[in-house]
Amino acid sequence: MAAELQVRLFGTQGQQDLCMLTFEGDEEQVLRFTTLPEEQLLALRGGVEPPPPEGRTRIVSQDGIRELAPWGSTARVVAEQQKVEAPPVRLGWRGVYSLPTQRFEASQIQAFLKPGEAGPQSDADFLDRDLAALDRAVAALEGDPGLRAWVGVRLWSVARGGLRETCAERFAALPEAVRERLGAMVYDAPRDLPFSTIGPLRDLVQPHFARLGLCVNDPGFMAQALPDGLAHCVIFQLPEEEEKARLLKAHRFLSTRSQYVGRKIRVGLAGVKTPRELELAQKMGAHIVKGPLVSALFATPVADQMLPLSDLPLRA
Repeated sequence: MAAELQVRLFGTQGQQDLCMLTFEGDEEQVLRFTTLPEEQLLALRGGVEPPPPEGRTRIVSQDGIRELAPWGSTARVVAEQQKVEAPPVRLGWRGVYSLPTQRFEASQIQAFLKPGEAGPQSDADFLDRDLAALDRAVAALEGDPGLRAWVGVRLWSVARGGLRETCAERFAALPEAVRERLGAMVYDAPRDLPFSTIGPLRDLVQPHFARLGLCVNDPGFMAQALPDGLAHCVIFQLPEEEEKARLLKAHRFLSTRSQYVGRKIRVGLAGVKTPRELELAQKMGAHIVKGPLVSALFATPVADQMLPLSDLPLRA
């Protein structure tokens, strides 16, 4: 591509050094990248300046395509993160609430941190945390045949070599009686789901879980990128921002509800913390909600139970 552009733009003259920088990320990250000055772009190309700490930055040249920053992390972030020791994995359970039926239909296991603790710092840390949660969930399901649960699966853990093989081995070992009651909530999905991740989701995750959900951080997630029959639900994770910004983003996401419902995909909000967020979810037809205003964090799974909307949150 670079060689063809060189000829088309400059003919056969010059140093044959034309290249192209590409960046993929969520909407805000892309907008920031488009405002970078020429000096910084040249520094990125030459390796003087590190790439943005999030998203995917690549350089396309005559020698091929080189990734300056892998998806979900960068060399700069990894270098900084190596200095931080991962905290112990602490796990709790929150109820997953169905708004149409006003019922807790499942329980999701999730990690939590104490004040001042840093989250996972590397791909290996994320994978270790998720596998620890998977083991805990399997034990809970084996001990209670009436329990239904969700576990988190990081998208990049199943999309990247090395990590993918570990996931494949662990998922294949799940007991059959557990699989039919266990869902995989795939998180860290970017705005436009990469085509290269569809295969691992379809072949590695979907066969071993009763349901596959996507947890997205971008309210403009492109629903059309989802193949039919892949996802049971798409959940928007509310950001750690002021309530006004959270409501605006929740409204934007739920405004695309018809795109999902027409394909039999449920939609919902995660991280619901205020009455206005819960009210918005109900008014705009969300199917699923979860978060501190819906359920406290429990040491044991939340059982399937009816609870009127007015009685939320579920407490111990």
